[in-house]
Amino acid sequence: MKILLIILIYFSAINVLESRELENCNFLTEKYEKIYNLPNNLLTSIALVESGIKKDKNEFKSWPWTLNVSGKSIYFENKLEIFQYLKKNINSKKSIDVGCMQINTKYHLKKFKSLSHIIEPEENVKYAAIFLTSLYKKYKSWNEAISRYHSSVPERKKKYLKKVQSYWNDLRQRKIIIQTNYVESNDNQKIEYFKEVLRKENI
Repeated sequence: MKILLIILIYFSAINVLESRELENCNFLTEKYEKIYNLPNNLLTSIALVESGIKKDKNEFKSWPWTLNVSGKSIYFENKLEIFQYLKKNINSKKSIDVGCMQINTKYHLKKFKSLSHIIEPEENVKYAAIFLTSLYKKYKSWNEAISRYHSSVPERKKKYLKKVQSYWNDLRQRKIIIQTNYVESNDNQKIEYFKEVLRKENI
Protein backbone atom coordinates (compact mmCIF):
# COMPACT_ATOMS: atom_id res chain seq x y z
CA MET A 1 0.00 0.00 0.00
CA LYS A 2 2.82 2.39 0.91
CA ILE A 3 4.63 1.62 -2.36
CA LEU A 4 1.48 2.37 -4.34
CA LEU A 5 1.07 5.66 -2.48
CA ILE A 6 4.69 6.60 -3.23
CA ILE A 7 4.18 5.86 -6.93
CA LEU A 8 0.99 7.93 -7.04
CA ILE A 9 2.66 10.86 -5.28
CA TYR A 10 5.66 10.62 -7.61
CA PHE A 11 3.59 10.81 -10.79
CA SER A 12 1.44 13.55 -9.30
CA ALA A 13 4.58 15.58 -8.57
CA ILE A 14 5.91 15.02 -12.08
CA ASN A 15 2.58 16.06 -13.63
CA VAL A 16 2.45 19.26 -11.57
CA LEU A 17 5.96 20.25 -12.67
CA GLU A 18 5.37 19.38 -16.30
CA SER A 19 2.09 21.31 -16.40
CA ARG A 20 3.91 24.36 -15.06
CA GLU A 21 6.64 23.98 -17.66
CA LEU A 22 4.07 23.76 -20.47
CA GLU A 23 2.72 27.16 -19.43
CA ASN A 24 6.19 28.71 -19.11
CA CYS A 25 6.95 30.67 -22.27
CA ASN A 26 10.67 30.88 -21.58
CA PHE A 27 10.96 27.16 -20.85
CA LEU A 28 9.32 26.54 -24.21
CA THR A 29 11.41 29.07 -26.14
CA GLU A 30 14.60 27.42 -24.85
CA LYS A 31 13.20 24.02 -25.74
CA TYR A 32 12.38 24.97 -29.34
CA GLU A 33 15.59 26.94 -29.81
CA LYS A 34 17.35 23.63 -29.28
CA ILE A 35 14.95 21.57 -31.39
CA TYR A 36 15.17 23.93 -34.39
CA ASN A 37 18.83 24.84 -33.85
CA LEU A 38 18.12 28.55 -33.41
CA PRO A 39 20.73 30.92 -31.96
CA ASN A 40 20.84 30.70 -28.18
CA ASN A 41 18.32 33.03 -26.48
CA LEU A 42 17.00 34.43 -29.77
CA LEU A 43 13.48 33.01 -29.51
CA THR A 44 13.48 33.89 -25.81
CA SER A 45 14.42 37.48 -26.64
CA ILE A 46 11.60 37.75 -29.16
CA ALA A 47 9.15 36.36 -26.60
CA LEU A 48 10.24 38.96 -24.05
CA VAL A 49 9.64 41.73 -26.59
CA GLU A 50 6.30 40.26 -27.58
CA SER A 51 4.72 39.32 -24.24
CA GLY A 52 7.17 40.28 -21.50
CA ILE A 53 5.71 41.41 -18.20
CA LYS A 54 6.93 41.88 -14.66
CA LYS A 55 4.52 39.57 -12.83
CA ASP A 56 6.46 39.13 -9.60
CA LYS A 57 8.69 41.46 -7.59
CA ASN A 58 11.93 40.86 -9.48
CA GLU A 59 11.02 38.44 -12.23
CA PHE A 60 10.52 39.57 -15.81
CA LYS A 61 8.95 36.89 -17.97
CA SER A 62 7.00 36.26 -21.13
CA TRP A 63 3.34 35.69 -20.28
CA PRO A 64 1.37 33.03 -22.18
CA TRP A 65 -2.06 34.58 -21.59
CA THR A 66 -1.36 37.83 -23.48
CA LEU A 67 -3.29 39.44 -26.31
CA ASN A 68 -2.55 42.59 -28.26
CA VAL A 69 -5.75 44.17 -29.53
CA SER A 70 -5.55 47.35 -31.62
CA GLY A 71 -2.08 48.08 -30.29
CA LYS A 72 -2.99 47.54 -26.63
CA SER A 73 -1.60 44.63 -24.61
CA ILE A 74 -4.11 42.78 -22.43
CA TYR A 75 -2.90 40.29 -19.83
CA PHE A 76 -5.16 37.51 -18.55
CA GLU A 77 -4.69 35.23 -15.57
CA ASN A 78 -5.32 31.89 -17.27
CA LYS A 79 -6.21 30.09 -20.48
CA LEU A 80 -9.96 30.16 -19.85
CA GLU A 81 -10.02 33.95 -19.54
CA ILE A 82 -7.98 34.55 -22.68
CA PHE A 83 -10.02 32.01 -24.65
CA GLN A 84 -13.33 33.57 -23.64
CA TYR A 85 -12.16 37.03 -24.66
CA LEU A 86 -10.69 35.81 -27.95
CA LYS A 87 -13.80 33.81 -28.85
CA LYS A 88 -16.02 36.82 -28.14
CA ASN A 89 -13.92 39.35 -30.08
CA ILE A 90 -12.31 37.39 -32.92
CA ASN A 91 -14.96 38.42 -35.46
CA SER A 92 -15.08 42.11 -34.59
CA LYS A 93 -11.30 42.45 -34.18
CA LYS A 94 -9.82 41.00 -37.34
CA SER A 95 -6.22 41.25 -36.19
CA ILE A 96 -5.24 40.06 -32.70
CA ASP A 97 -1.78 39.00 -31.52
CA VAL A 98 -1.91 35.90 -29.31
CA GLY A 99 0.18 34.24 -26.63
CA CYS A 100 3.86 33.95 -25.76
CA MET A 101 4.99 34.83 -29.27
CA GLN A 102 2.07 37.12 -30.18
CA ILE A 103 1.03 35.14 -33.24
CA ASN A 104 -1.27 37.28 -35.38
CA THR A 105 -4.71 35.82 -36.09
CA LYS A 106 -5.16 37.68 -39.38
CA TYR A 107 -2.11 36.11 -41.00
CA HIS A 108 -1.54 32.88 -39.09
CA LEU A 109 -4.76 31.56 -37.53
CA LYS A 110 -5.43 29.34 -40.55
CA LYS A 111 -2.24 27.43 -39.69
CA PHE A 112 -3.81 26.30 -36.40
CA LYS A 113 -6.60 23.82 -35.76
CA SER A 114 -8.65 26.24 -33.65
CA LEU A 115 -8.58 29.29 -31.36
CA SER A 116 -7.77 26.97 -28.48
CA HIS A 117 -4.83 25.58 -30.46
CA ILE A 118 -3.20 28.98 -31.10
CA ILE A 119 -3.54 29.85 -27.41
CA GLU A 120 -1.70 26.72 -26.24
CA PRO A 121 1.76 27.97 -25.18
CA GLU A 122 3.62 25.01 -26.66
CA GLU A 123 1.86 25.24 -30.03
CA ASN A 124 2.29 29.02 -30.03
CA VAL A 125 6.05 28.84 -29.42
CA LYS A 126 6.57 25.89 -31.75
CA TYR A 127 4.88 27.74 -34.60
CA ALA A 128 7.00 30.84 -33.95
CA ALA A 129 10.18 28.74 -34.10
CA ILE A 130 9.11 27.21 -37.41
CA PHE A 131 8.10 30.60 -38.83
CA LEU A 132 11.37 32.24 -37.75
CA THR A 133 13.35 29.36 -39.26
CA SER A 134 11.48 29.74 -42.56
CA LEU A 135 12.25 33.48 -42.61
CA TYR A 136 15.95 32.78 -42.05
CA LYS A 137 16.02 30.20 -44.84
CA LYS A 138 14.35 32.67 -47.18
CA TYR A 139 16.43 35.77 -46.39
CA LYS A 140 19.73 34.14 -45.28
CA SER A 141 20.06 36.64 -42.43
CA TRP A 142 19.03 36.47 -38.78
CA ASN A 143 18.60 40.25 -38.61
CA GLU A 144 16.23 40.15 -41.56
CA ALA A 145 14.37 37.13 -40.13
CA ILE A 146 13.96 38.87 -36.77
CA SER A 147 12.74 42.08 -38.41
CA ARG A 148 10.26 40.33 -40.66
CA TYR A 149 8.89 38.27 -37.78
CA HIS A 150 7.24 41.56 -36.80
CA SER A 151 6.72 43.48 -40.04
CA SER A 152 7.83 44.05 -43.61
CA VAL A 153 7.60 47.85 -43.23
CA PRO A 154 11.19 49.23 -43.13
CA GLU A 155 10.75 51.63 -40.19
CA ARG A 156 8.89 49.07 -38.08
CA LYS A 157 11.46 46.42 -38.94
CA LYS A 158 14.29 48.68 -37.77
CA LYS A 159 12.65 49.51 -34.42
CA TYR A 160 11.69 45.91 -33.74
CA LEU A 161 15.16 44.57 -34.51
CA LYS A 162 16.67 47.10 -32.11
CA LYS A 163 14.33 45.96 -29.32
CA VAL A 164 15.08 42.27 -29.84
CA GLN A 165 18.83 42.87 -30.03
CA SER A 166 18.67 44.83 -26.76
CA TYR A 167 17.00 41.93 -24.91
CA TRP A 168 19.29 39.44 -26.65
CA ASN A 169 22.39 41.30 -25.47
CA ASP A 170 21.02 41.65 -21.94
CA LEU A 171 20.32 37.92 -21.76
CA ARG A 172 23.79 37.03 -23.01
CA GLN A 173 25.37 39.42 -20.52
CA ARG A 174 23.05 38.11 -17.79
CA LYS A 175 21.60 41.55 -17.16
CA ILE A 176 18.24 39.80 -17.39
CA ILE A 177 17.81 36.55 -15.49
CA ILE A 178 14.79 34.47 -16.34
CA GLN A 179 13.49 31.26 -14.80
CA THR A 180 12.96 28.59 -17.44
CA ASN A 181 13.52 25.21 -15.72
CA TYR A 182 14.80 23.94 -19.07
CA VAL A 183 18.19 22.95 -17.76
CA GLU A 184 20.10 19.77 -17.18
CA SER A 185 19.11 19.84 -13.51
CA ASN A 186 15.43 19.58 -14.44
CA ASP A 187 15.24 15.95 -13.31
CA ASN A 188 17.00 16.85 -10.07
CA GLN A 189 14.39 19.52 -9.45
CA LYS A 190 11.66 16.94 -9.90
CA ILE A 191 13.41 14.57 -7.52
CA GLU A 192 13.77 17.28 -4.89
CA TYR A 193 10.12 18.18 -5.28
CA PHE A 194 9.23 14.51 -4.88
CA LYS A 195 11.36 14.23 -1.74
CA GLU A 196 9.63 17.24 -0.26
CA VAL A 197 6.22 15.68 -0.93
CA LEU A 198 7.33 12.48 0.77
CA ARG A 199 8.70 14.39 3.75
CA LYS A 200 5.43 16.25 4.23
CA GLU A 201 3.51 12.97 3.97
CA ASN A 202 5.88 11.33 6.50
CA ILE A 203 6.61 8.47 4.10
